[in-house]
Amino acid sequence: MREVPSATELQLHGFTRALVGSPLDDRGKAAIAHLLSIGLATSELTYRSDSFQLSLDGTVTDADDVDSLYAVLKNESLILEATTLGIAELLLMSRAAKRGGAAKLAFLYVEPLRYVGRTRGDLLHRRDFELTEEFLGFKSIPEFVINLADPRPSRGVFFLGYEERRLDRAFEDHQMINGDNCTVVFGVPGFSPGWEMNSFSRNLRIIRDKGVRPEVAFCGAENPQAAYGLLHRVSSSLKTDERMFVAPLGTKPNGIGVALFCATHSNIGVLYDHPRRKPGRTESVTQWHLYEAVF
Repeated sequence: MREVPSATELQLHGFTRALVGSPLDDRGKAAIAHLLSIGLATSELTYRSDSFQLSLDGTVTDADDVDSLYAVLKNESLILEATTLGIAELLLMSRAAKRGGAAKLAFLYVEPLRYVGRTRGDLLHRRDFELTEEFLGFKSIPEFVINLADPRPSRGVFFLGYEERRLDRAFEDHQMINGDNCTVVFGVPGFSPGWEMNSFSRNLRIIRDKGVRPEVAFCGAENPQAAYGLLHRVSSSLKTDERMFVAPLGTKPNGIGVALFCATHSNIGVLYDHPRRKPGRTESVTQWHLYEAVF
């Protein structure tokens, strides 16, 4: 894991292609501009939750055939530009890379200087954020399906962010989730001192109102390795008949940790609500991160 204050300090030698999403804010635009400025080939990758399909530079592939899409890229040394890519793309490509025999896979992530809050200026609403235009709902991602109606016991791990309605909707839509047999994870320390309070203040109210008693855990908001380690700990504690699912609703670096854990553990389900992120949701750019995974 490498963290640098500017793009010029990144060491991206040896990589041949970056997969990117659509930039929505300053940091996404800065990330793609930098990749292009150093002459790295880029391809746009998008996932459609309504049709369960991936599109690579306009070529559409069913997500359950992601291995054939990866085969086109097999000889490339890849960077997944995680600032602009969504969780579904990271999950699918990480597993395909692992199965396809990739020696390593890298992820680029750029931190925002600030998140854009609601237009209200009063102290009461200073932790309110509008980061998403709409949530398309908790829909299965091929390769990571879990049937929560199955009577077998399940253990859930929820990585939490600033939008408490995501956790609220998970409990509302899936009332078979045993809230007392789950772990909720807060990004501590946050990207910036005090940012973790944005997540605490919103999600703890939902946990209290739902009357659940989850295990509360912490891992650094910018640390995929910590997220991976936490999932390994939970997985190792499962009883013989228990299943496990993960809800990556928190920071993108934690989502990278989830993607890498799921790439190496084929029996983990994923619960995800496919947010349509709001343009201009953050402002300016601060730290640049490069995470390299060696399989």
